[in-house]
Amino acid sequence: MTRPSATPPEKNRLPANTAAGTVLLEVAAAGADGGSPPEMIKVTPVGQVETRDGRKYSFDPAMLSARFAKDGVDIPVDVDHGISKKAMWGERADAVGWVKELVARDDGLYARIEWLEAGREILSAKTHRYVSPTFRHNDLGEAQWLHSIALVAAPALALPAVAAANPAMETSMDTFKKIAAALGLGEAADEAACLSAIADLQASKVDNAVHDETLATLSATKTELTELKASIRDDEVETLIEGALKAKKIVPAQREQYVALCATDDGLAQVKALLEVTPEGLPGSGLDTKTPAGDDTEIDPAALAAEARTHMADLAAKGITISIAEAVAAVKEKRA
Repeated sequence: MTRPSATPPEKNRLPANTAAGTVLLEVAAAGADGGSPPEMIKVTPVGQVETRDGRKYSFDPAMLSARFAKDGVDIPVDVDHGISKKAMWGERADAVGWVKELVARDDGLYARIEWLEAGREILSAKTHRYVSPTFRHNDLGEAQWLHSIALVAAPALALPAVAAANPAMETSMDTFKKIAAALGLGEAADEAACLSAIADLQASKVDNAVHDETLATLSATKTELTELKASIRDDEVETLIEGALKAKKIVPAQREQYVALCATDDGLAQVKALLEVTPEGLPGSGLDTKTPAGDDTEIDPAALAAEARTHMADLAAKGITISIAEAVAAVKEKRA
């Protein structure tokens, strides 16, 4: 953003006790002419600030200081937010200093910085005269924790905190929330929780060969189960239809039609229900236990011949003569 004019519009005026001009100048002046940069600098105002495009952010120095102490991780100082921007593209951005302590004061949050030689050289050259923190915030614009602090040439509205509140950071936070959701975590999940979830996924990753073998086994098992289910169905249908035929509930000519109706679970259930309410047919004739006429398969030839000869003798005694063939026929007719 461009440097604010001497008489900025009303919405660009700084809230009470959040002016950053003195702090910004202090960083540049202290590094000039070979002097040592200040060890303690102001990095955020206190309360709410508004950007030129109408976005609002608020800072609670006491909370931010407590969060820093709890995390126990030094915050890097970089140039032009390189660490927060380049890291997303896998590019390198080195720190030029490290925040060793955050202190909450009445007018804002102050950082005690351990400057590296690169940071001292930049401040001495006056190429980057201002500081601007990169911070994480919630949907209400409330800063939650500091990610890094940058040396910049043109901070937004001359407020260190507002420079980091840009669309790129908004997009980054939206992406971060989506990543957390994809990992099965809530939107409130922090970076550490996401990294832990990713590590768990890596640890549980299955080797491709094992994965393929498992899929093949599952496929074979599924095929076996399908075939077993089909075999059980066939047996069930066969028993059902044979029982219906025996009970004369259907006739043999209907068998194939009923089998076709039993091809699905729903069809089988409907056929069962239909046969349950179908009355049995006429009782059996008993013909299946009798030997059909003209069928000699069940007659003993020797017994038949002996009976025929006896019949011939009886008729001869009466003066009637017949041939053996006629006698056999007479015996068969009598048996029938």
